Amino acid sequence: MNFQDTQIGQQVVRSKGDYVVGRIGEIINRDENKNRVQIAWGGNTKTWVSVNSLEPTFIPYDIVTIPGKWPKYIRK
Repeated sequence: MNFQDTQIGQQVVRSKGDYVVGRIGEIINRDENKNRVQIAWGGNTKTWVSVNSLEPTFIPYDIVTIPGKWPKYIRK
């Protein structure tokens, strides 16, 4: 995902990382200098994430889980 494609209120899915792959949240803030966005993941959880680790939820995808391994994001 490119920083220019991000908008506050946009739904995104975590596509890279460890156990957090597949987590869905909403962009609530942007930091162009650091190429990152703040995500509200639900409840009171908010984190800053590089846009390189996110994909918009409107792009079809699967989250594949294999026992003993981290989930994997696969774009359809």
